Amino acid sequence: MQNANLNNLATSFAKKSLPGSEIELSGEIPAETIAPYRETALKHLSEHIEMPGFRPGKVPPHMIVNKIGEVAVLEEAVELFMRDFYVTLLETHKIDAVGRPDIRIMKLAPGNPVSIVVNTTVYPEVTLPKNWKSLGNEAALEPASLATDEEVEQTIESLRKSRAQKGKENEEPVLPELTDEFAKTIGKFETVEELKAQIKKGIGEEKERAAKDKRRGKIIEVLIEKMQIEVPKIFVDSELEKIIAQLKEDIARFNIPYDDYLKRVGKTEELLKEEFREQARKRALLQLALNKIAEEEKVEADKDMVESEIKHALEHFPDAKPDLLRIHVETVLRNEKVLQMLEGGEVKK
Repeated sequence: MQNANLNNLATSFAKKSLPGSEIELSGEIPAETIAPYRETALKHLSEHIEMPGFRPGKVPPHMIVNKIGEVAVLEEAVELFMRDFYVTLLETHKIDAVGRPDIRIMKLAPGNPVSIVVNTTVYPEVTLPKNWKSLGNEAALEPASLATDEEVEQTIESLRKSRAQKGKENEEPVLPELTDEFAKTIGKFETVEELKAQIKKGIGEEKERAAKDKRRGKIIEVLIEKMQIEVPKIFVDSELEKIIAQLKEDIARFNIPYDDYLKRVGKTEELLKEEFREQARKRALLQLALNKIAEEEKVEADKDMVESEIKHALEHFPDAKPDLLRIHVETVLRNEKVLQMLEGGEVKK
């Protein structure tokens, strides 16, 4: 069918906005428009229909019609036509679609127009809070407490226990004495005091990181609360799949089959998804906000860092798909830059 005719047909479809960033397109397709696709539909069906005495793809058309009916053949023809026509529909109605469409045949009869309804999700209109640049002021950085002598001693005690020698039966393990020689077995330390100083420094740095993470969490929470947008279901579902995939990965580390885990917790995967749905919604909402900020402020991931991270990832995951990996790395690095902006700190290059 010529492009001009497809464009005219697309123009005849009615466009309707629905809640949740969905668009509905509805209209009728003339029978003569579908007719040229019937032969291709029969060939396609012939490859998937099993009939005694015929190889796949060699079943005669009339036998296919006798077996499944003319309406089933028309359904296949409509599906093939819509693969071509869907793009024209989007272009004609200026729709920036996300994900796969839901195409429903509402009315179908040989020789009559086909009634079609297409539902598709569009990227939502994202409006940032007016004061988003000052969100960092709403979450002050709590000063991290210093490492205490007690915490250092507890760490030392754990190190001694990890290197304890087994005692005789019913006897307590024998802990090594806290000497300079012991310190040397832990790392590049010459004395116990050097070991303690390093432990104290490490605990302090960990507390600082925890304080910064806590502040970042508060900023994210405030940003999400101030965002006035209904997150499309397809975005939430995508985050849900990521959460479940991560859960499966975590469970696998303990050599526990996923089905066994579900039995232990007494839940189905669908129930788990419902429990995680709000978390998924917030994650999707945050990503929409970060994308919008990056767009407005022209924030991009550092190209050299992207290449370095991709190279590193492929060394550990050689089967990863390069295109998807690049998108993931660019998103993570760009998100980090935006979050640094929200925190009011210097953006690391």
